[in-house]
Amino acid sequence: GPKGMDKMLVDSLGDVVITNDGATILDRIDLQHPAAKMMVEVAKTQDKEAGDGTTTAVVIAGELLRKAEELI
Repeated sequence: GPKGMDKMLVDSLGDVVITNDGATILDRIDLQHPAAKMMVEVAKTQDKEAGDGTTTAVVIAGELLRKAEELI
């Protein structure tokens, strides 16, 4: 997020996680859409390979998907 601010995530059971890591945030979201699941995999791969840049990787992948949709 902007300025590296922490985010507070609360799940359906009331458990709270405070983080500013994009991969953690995406990993905690319950997703059903295949493209959204693919974005989580992008973030996980980026985190595994480089240890940082997950949000940037997701933003770039999202933009590529948007452009691909225009071509279709």
